[in-house]
Amino acid sequence: MQETITCKNCGNHFLGKYCNQCGEKVYSEKDKHLKHVFEEVFHFLTHFEGSFFTTLKTFIRYPGKLSADYCSGIRKKYFKPIPFFLMLVVLYLLFPKFKGLNMAAGTYVSSENSYTSYSVPVFKAKMKKHNASYAEIAKHYDETSPKVSKISLLLLIPLCAIVLACLFILRRKPFFDHFILSAELLSFFILTQFLFMPFLSFLVQKIAPQFEYLFYDNSLLHILMDVLFAFFTVIAFRNFYKEKYWLSILKAIIFLVVFTVGVRYIYYMVVFLLTMLFV
Repeated sequence: MQETITCKNCGNHFLGKYCNQCGEKVYSEKDKHLKHVFEEVFHFLTHFEGSFFTTLKTFIRYPGKLSADYCSGIRKKYFKPIPFFLMLVVLYLLFPKFKGLNMAAGTYVSSENSYTSYSVPVFKAKMKKHNASYAEIAKHYDETSPKVSKISLLLLIPLCAIVLACLFILRRKPFFDHFILSAELLSFFILTQFLFMPFLSFLVQKIAPQFEYLFYDNSLLHILMDVLFAFFTVIAFRNFYKEKYWLSILKAIIFLVVFTVGVRYIYYMVVFLLTMLFV
């Protein structure tokens, strides 16, 4: 007769090699051998590679399908959407050259932009508090803001999910579903705009610097990336919400307008105020 085992993790009594309550494995003396460590590493790498590349292939070829499958319970073969998004953010954090949505202090106080109504008073208050010049505060700001702006990307998921919940209110989907699709849309945005584009720019600088102008702000390549994101959004809406194409296009346009305005005003303001807390 098989011996009843007490789980060391949760105290549950069970039969077999895994606890039926928390999933903890029963380890023996054999599992303490160095060979077992290498077996676990190999298992992690092979399973990670399989799920990661399955996720990447589905993500690129079938926009919205990853979220649709995940929300309907098909999860085992995929890398989970939120960890996938976080992994891209971590990659983005690891490369200081990848500027993304970060803006220099000078942009906030420039009269050509619409941020001066809140940025100038905050700068003046900081200058007075620290008895420092604008140049000193701006220097500290520019050193701090890259990390803050990258981590703050996490705020965009719930904000985008709220927009999706309003656009597709008649679909009566749980907010969780909109949240997951938001993570997929933003993952594509980060992958193309903040990882692929800077990496391509780096290669061009090294190999053919005469074409570096292609990567300037508002260049044709940036416009093409924006069009690609719009196309991805339309297909994702079609696959995830099962909308007609004309409705998917219309709602994608509304979403992208709100997204652009939200990034320009809400996200930049949040990043500025959070950064100034550390200056």
